[in-house]
Amino acid sequence: MPDELAIIKEILPFLIPLVLIQLALMVIALIDLLKREYVTGNNKVLWLIVILVINLVGPILYLLLGRKEKPDDSY
Repeated sequence: MPDELAIIKEILPFLIPLVLIQLALMVIALIDLLKREYVTGNNKVLWLIVILVINLVGPILYLLLGRKEKPDDSY
């Protein structure tokens, strides 16, 4: 047990910033998703799942690829 505590104490300073970055990106992506009228693929539910399930990468993917200003008029 003492070895495990030492490992946790060693790793904790690296995990805390990573967790904070993950939470911040997730909150930013979720707020943007809720406010945005149009998203890539016109499927907000799919982007919600991507943001919530794919840790760290999901919010980044949404922020880079999922946001859209207006719908495509090409049918």
